[in-house]
Amino acid sequence: MKLLKITSCAKREALIELIKDSDRVNDRVKFDENKGRPKMHVKEKGDRLRIKCEMVGGPTKDNGFLEGTYFVGKLTEKDGVSSLRGIILTAPIYHTILALILVIYVIRCISLSAFNPVPLILLAFSLFLFKSEFEKQGIIERYLKRAVRKAEGETEK
Repeated sequence: MKLLKITSCAKREALIELIKDSDRVNDRVKFDENKGRPKMHVKEKGDRLRIKCEMVGGPTKDNGFLEGTYFVGKLTEKDGVSSLRGIILTAPIYHTILALILVIYVIRCISLSAFNPVPLILLAFSLFLFKSEFEKQGIIERYLKRAVRKAEGETEK
């Protein structure tokens, strides 16, 4: 989970238009070709934005297990300043269930005065399993910051 707050002097409409065009934002940016190139799927409803990241062109298909990694937030404009605020989440359904399992594990360890390594192994495995999904949080954050910089550069021209 990553909180994000970006402000810009660019117009809201120009910013939305640029965020929706991932090819233009990712122009001249190098990515690891083994993992693929990020493609952003943007859904806009009023001031609300939902951006989902998918890696395209890699050797394996990116399935975005249980909702994948996405940004949910608001893009507002007030007094000529656009503000993008939101949160980047990775597989929230899975991680909620995992957190509940770990809480039950701690309670059972205390009540039984015993230790079982299986839940800890499950936690380590899940971190290994979701490594590429967690990397997408940084990709989405850099994508949004790059879009804001490009929109500001276009408004100065």
